[in-house]
This record gives sequence, structure tokens and C-alpha cells, in this order.
Amino acid sequence: LNKYRPETAAAKKQRIKETAAAVAAGKEAPAKVPHQIKFGLKHITTLIEEKKAQLVLIACDVDPIELVLWLPALCRKMDVPFLIVKDKARLGTLVHQKT
Repeated sequence: LNKYRPETAAAKKQRIKETAAAVAAGKEAPAKVPHQIKFGLKHITTLIEEKKAQLVLIACDVDPIELVLWLPALCRKMDVPFLIVKDKARLGTLVHQKT
């Protein structure tokens, strides 16, 4: 999953500059934004409801558990695959967060 990490601000700025330079030179613009991990309960809920999420990873050690207890039911309803991960720290490392 490391290749799906959110891009840093510097990488995003570089990608936008390259796209603008390609358009200014009359070349084809590079492909869309690369796939990346999205995080945050409210944001993920919106993505699932809009059927934009392709896979949802849920940490098993969330406290209080009621925060994510309803997510598998929502994923099943919207036909989005989900996976329960052993540790929220593992998900945190992917999105440059502590936990």
C-alpha cells in the first residue's frame, strides 16, 4: 500500500507545474491524479455513500469502537469491499499520521 500514500505538498506542487508546462508547450497533459489513500471518518463515509471508495480499511483497535461499528454495514449496503486491519498504527504510517 505504500505506493498509494497521499502525495506530499511538494510532490503535488511539482506535478501541477509539470502539467502546466506540458499544456503550455502544447503537449498532452499527463494522466489524472494517481490513486491515493484517503483518510478520516467523515471523508470516508462520504466516499462510500457516493460509491467512490474502492476499498475501505478499518482498524480493529479504535476507541470507542462505536465510531466505526456501523462502517461494515454501510460498506455491504453500498457494495464496497472492506478489510479490518490489526492495528490503527499501521494505517497511520500509510497516511503520515502517528495513530
